[in-house]
Amino acid sequence: MLQIITAMYFRDVRLNETEHRRTLYTNATFPRHDRVDLPIGHLTPATEWATVNTVLATFTERLEAVLSDGSEDFMLSTGADAIVDDLAVVLSFALNATFTPVRATADRLIRPPSGLHHSPVPADILPRTFTPQLVLNDGDVDDLRSFMTNLLALNRGVYERAMRAMRRIVTASERVAEDPTLAYTDYVAALESLSADIEAPAPTWNRLDSRKRRLLDPALDALTADEAECVRTAILESERAGIKNRYTEFVLSHVRPSFFREEAVGLIRPVRRASLRRAVAKAYDARSKNLHELRELALGTWLLVGGAHTVTPPGESLMLTHEGLNGLARHVVRTYVQRGSTELDRAYQWRDHLPNVIRVQLAPQYYLGQAEAMRPTTAATRAGEFLVHLIEALAGREEFTVDMRPALGRIETLLATQRSPSVREPMLAIYLLWHRLLPSDVHQPASEKTMAIAVEELQRPSLYSFAAGILLGDSPPWSVDELCELAEQRYDELGSSRPVELPSRLDSALWICTAERLWSDGAHDLACAAIGRAVECSPGHEDLLALEREVGAGRDIDFDVRAFLLCLPPPAEAS
Repeated sequence: MLQIITAMYFRDVRLNETEHRRTLYTNATFPRHDRVDLPIGHLTPATEWATVNTVLATFTERLEAVLSDGSEDFMLSTGADAIVDDLAVVLSFALNATFTPVRATADRLIRPPSGLHHSPVPADILPRTFTPQLVLNDGDVDDLRSFMTNLLALNRGVYERAMRAMRRIVTASERVAEDPTLAYTDYVAALESLSADIEAPAPTWNRLDSRKRRLLDPALDALTADEAECVRTAILESERAGIKNRYTEFVLSHVRPSFFREEAVGLIRPVRRASLRRAVAKAYDARSKNLHELRELALGTWLLVGGAHTVTPPGESLMLTHEGLNGLARHVVRTYVQRGSTELDRAYQWRDHLPNVIRVQLAPQYYLGQAEAMRPTTAATRAGEFLVHLIEALAGREEFTVDMRPALGRIETLLATQRSPSVREPMLAIYLLWHRLLPSDVHQPASEKTMAIAVEELQRPSLYSFAAGILLGDSPPWSVDELCELAEQRYDELGSSRPVELPSRLDSALWICTAERLWSDGAHDLACAAIGRAVECSPGHEDLLALEREVGAGRDIDFDVRAFLLCLPPPAEAS
């Protein structure tokens, strides 16, 4: 939201402007107790030299007052909570301090170092970030302004990635005392998220994991020089694609010389350049052990390390402490922001990212009958929604309230130009069921031609011809092989990323019909397997479980598929 309210993505239209004031709680004390001007507003210190200080944040929220169609936008303001949350993240990150709009959070985090082994506080692990009465200087404030200016000017994609990483870094720092291992993992995850789209250079053979080299070198020695080099090249290329290598190379490529010079002044055991690669890789290994093995960091790696940036636990190699990883993560993100593209993303739809707006999918009844809702790309989806509504109406659980005639007129127009069965069949199934099951006073005028086409084309095996036939009380006229092929195709489609949404009972009904035909042909084992698939399509359905037990016991399949599809009680109960 910080970037949106700068109006960089807005059109030249009237704006709604709302001034907000919010209190932030912090451990920082600003120089001279002056107002601090920022690119999106200003901060006014309200207290100083307290354990928890208060700062008043004032900023103006700007939103377009006119929608793209020229009408007035109903949203005057988002309420500013999301804006102040983003601002607190940026301030906490840029100043390496604590800023929060929640007083209880400030009271929990901002406490003097305790030095206790059994109940450490955050300042024991990250002294600057949480120790009360952190005195900022003019350089800190100037750096904050510069950083925010660069951040807000970024391309939207770069800005969002940077904000996500900063939020994760701030979250990591806030949980260092309550869960040090998870905090360490969060620091690594923040940097890993920025490396996701980076093309890393291939490592050299000498930098390959020594354990891998010990396994590979003897085998490579048995090859000719050219063959060995070819294999090494392939192995190094595969290593480049690895997540760990990409993460390591990204971090190292974003460490500027100042990290080892000006920024290292006054630090305790800062990491050396020669040791950085190994320390970064070891931090990633700690993250992997936590995620995959639930391994916790040893106490000696984070407790009572005296603010040092590196530590060498007994029996282990040098690694970054939380303080060291915190400093490295903030430096790398700053470099990422400094180098990020500032090209304006003109395709960015900022309204889709406003907070306090809930987007919901309308019930199909509100749009199903509209002509504009029926398109070649949506025909299958509309057919599934129509079947759900029709089944509920046929079962007597609700009235059929959708006037499909505008959509039916659209279908008549589309059929003249569409040749693909995947588009024609769902539209023809809707058209056929409407005219066969609803009274004539809602039929389309001169529908005979389209009905004849529907009857002809829905003879071919398809989900839509199967659904139409079952609802009209007809058994599938296809061979057992055609039924099996259709059922298997649909089962495979359900495992795809975006299957056509149809009632789950329809999928089960297809397998039951397939099982009946297999059983009558004597393929009892295949019929039992088909019933199992029917159960999988409608998990936990008692009628299907009973049918599965009966078929397993060798009894013939006697199942009313249409009644099952409509969720009707068996005939004995219905009477």
